[in-house]
Amino acid sequence: MALSPLVRQYLRLLQLPRFELRTAIEQELSENPALEEVPRDALEEAEAPSTDEKNKNSQDNEELRFDKTVQSLDKIDEAMAEELYSHEDLATPDPKQFERRHSYKESLLTRKESLFNYLLWQVGFLNLSEMQIKIAEEIIGNLTEEGVLTLPLEEIALTCQTTAAEVEKVLLEIQKLDPPGIAGRNLQETLLLQLERKGPKADLARTLVRDYLPLLEKKQWDSIARQCGASPEAVRDASHQIARLDPKPGRTFYSEDPIAVTPDATVFYDDTDKGKLVVEMYDDEMPELRISPQYRKMLRTGKLDEQSRRFLREKIQAAMNFVKALGQRQSTLSRITREIVAAQPEFFSKGFSHLRPLRLKDISEQIGIHESTVSRAIQAKYLSTPRGTLPYKSFFSSKLERAEGGAESQKSMMEKIREVIVNEDRRSPMSDEAITRVFHREGIKIARRTVAKYRELLKILPTHLRKSK
Repeated sequence: MALSPLVRQYLRLLQLPRFELRTAIEQELSENPALEEVPRDALEEAEAPSTDEKNKNSQDNEELRFDKTVQSLDKIDEAMAEELYSHEDLATPDPKQFERRHSYKESLLTRKESLFNYLLWQVGFLNLSEMQIKIAEEIIGNLTEEGVLTLPLEEIALTCQTTAAEVEKVLLEIQKLDPPGIAGRNLQETLLLQLERKGPKADLARTLVRDYLPLLEKKQWDSIARQCGASPEAVRDASHQIARLDPKPGRTFYSEDPIAVTPDATVFYDDTDKGKLVVEMYDDEMPELRISPQYRKMLRTGKLDEQSRRFLREKIQAAMNFVKALGQRQSTLSRITREIVAAQPEFFSKGFSHLRPLRLKDISEQIGIHESTVSRAIQAKYLSTPRGTLPYKSFFSSKLERAEGGAESQKSMMEKIREVIVNEDRRSPMSDEAITRVFHREGIKIARRTVAKYRELLKILPTHLRKSK
C-alpha cells in the first residue's frame, strides 16, 4: 500500500523525540520558503482575512485547484492557533502553572563534572616533565567512564614515542590522584589502590583481594580462612571492608556533556481535586508555524509563469502537509498519554508494584490507530510524573494470570520479587522455589524459572550468595 506524502510526513515526525523534532522543524523552515515561524506573542495580533481577500480567493478558486484552494489556508492559520496549539492569556498567568513550567525547564539539564579535566587539574600540581605531562594526558584521555585504563601501556608508549617503563612510571603517579582507585587496569588493581590508602588496618583485605578474589566473590569464608591462616570472623570483617570500596571510581563523572531529557508531557495531581490526575502536553519550546501570506498572495495574483506557479503550489502543499502532520503528531501523543494515565492510575500514587498489565494493542484499540503507530509514538518519549521522569515504554508490561481472575503486570511482579528478597532473613535467604510458593499462596501463577529470570533482570544474587552467617 502506497502512503501519501502527508502520512509519510506524519509517521516520520511521530517517532522523533522532542529535541530531534525541533531540528526537523528548523530544517523544514530553512528548506521551504512557504513555511514561516510565528512568534507566540504575535499570534493574538494576527487578523482574520478581510472580506475583499475572501472574495478574491473565490475568484481565483477555479484557477488554483489544489487542496480546496489557497483560500482555505487563511482559515488554517486560525484553526492552527485554536486547535493544534494551546495558548494562555499572558496578561494573567497562572502562578502554579508558571512554577511547574519553570521547574520543568530547570530540570532539563544536569551538568556533569569532567573526569578528564578534574584529573588534569591535579596533574598540574605534580612535578612532571613536559614529556611526562604528555603521557599523563594520553593515559587520562584513555580512561573508561568507570575510571579504568584498558589500553595497554605499550600502545600509549608508541603514541607518545617513549618506553612502556616511562608510561608505567607516570601511571603510578596518576593512580595516587583522587578519586581513589582511579586508573586501575582491572578490578583487582582498582580495589588494591583504594586499600593501599587505608594503611596497616587493611592488610588482610589486601591479601584477600590479591590472592583470594574468586573465593571472596563466592563468600567462602571458611575456605579462605584455612588457606590464609586467619579466623573466619577476621575474613568476614575484611570482606565487609572490601565491600565498601568503589569498583568504578570514575562513575560520578560518567558524562562530560549535559544530560538532557525533555518530557513530551507532564502528569500531576489537580490542586483543587487531589485525586484527579491532569495531563499537560509541553509545546512551549515548539515554534508556531504558518503558510507564508506573501507566497499565497503571489499565487493569487496570476502574474506568474507556469513554472513559478508550479513551484509555489508544491512548496505551499509541502508546508501544509508538514503543519498538518505536526498537529497530528501532537494529537496522537496526547491521546496516547491520556490513555496511559487512565490505564495506570494506581502507579502514580503507589509506584511500580501497582503497575497494571498494559499492551500496545490495548492503547491502539482504545484510540483507533494501528499498534505500530503507538510503538512509533512512544519511541524515545518521556513523561514527567509524580514518580519522576520516565520513558513512555515503562508503562507497558505483559501480564501474569491470577488464580481468582485478573492479572499482574511483569514490572509489578519484578517489584514484588524485589520486596520479598529485601525483607527476607539474610541468614536464611529464600530460594527461587520458596519465592514461587509465596506468590502461589497469593493466587499469582508464576513459575520458578520466571522468578529466576526476573531476579537476574533485577541483578539480585542467587540464594547461596545472599546468605550471611
